Amino acid sequence: MPQVVTSQHIVKRQKQFGFHMRKWKICIYGVNARNEEEPLPYVDYIEYVLHETFKPPLRKVIEYPFELREMGWGEFDMKIRIHFKDKASPPVTLDHDLNFQHPQYEIPHVLSFKPDVKPSFMKLLSQAPEPSIERETPLSSNDEASEGKANKRQRDTIAKDRSKRLKEDQSSDDDSQQDSSAATSGDEWSEKINIRALAEKFQELSADDLLELVQLIKANQTEDMYVKEDGEAGEFHIDLQTVGDKLLGVLWQFCEKRLSQ
Repeated sequence: MPQVVTSQHIVKRQKQFGFHMRKWKICIYGVNARNEEEPLPYVDYIEYVLHETFKPPLRKVIEYPFELREMGWGEFDMKIRIHFKDKASPPVTLDHDLNFQHPQYEIPHVLSFKPDVKPSFMKLLSQAPEPSIERETPLSSNDEASEGKANKRQRDTIAKDRSKRLKEDQSSDDDSQQDSSAATSGDEWSEKINIRALAEKFQELSADDLLELVQLIKANQTEDMYVKEDGEAGEFHIDLQTVGDKLLGVLWQFCEKRLSQ
């Protein structure tokens, strides 16, 4: 089954609207029942549908592990479309929550296919380091030992490749832990904001600016804040009384910048 792995870290000395920029990466690995990595030979390519502020928002990746790298300051919900080598099988769309709560998180997904798929595609689906298909003739003890060693070598090779990729990511993120503390302490906004005046500024923003404002709020939402989103009605509610001084200051600066353009 495919497993979506997301990793992210803070970029030093880069901020936007008072918030640290982050580099993030998404990969899609194959994982078997023993939680071991295996290839995805039945996948043709992956499409990532990003937030519309990314240009272009649609990204196509054709090589395993279908890695996508980007940079930004906000969290958002995205779509991941898996296209299969059997064109008779329709693409599968996964909902993915890109968030910055953890340096890395993994989400497995189970795929299901119709029973009438082509034999050639069924063969791709059954390909794995240790196939579960029974043989017609029994194996001798020597054959079993040879097959076991071959499968172990294949699993070890995949594991080493993934370990190498993770180490390469970690080597480029040496100071990410140190920077994470800076993201929460930051430059505090000391002045008190006129909440009524801030709410009036919200009314003057354009539709695109309001969308970016919502992303800004969601990226910095805490349990103490009252936020309610109604996707069907296209409404977003927030009680500014529950927002901390720092975020209020950032929202004020955002409005000032957009309304002065």
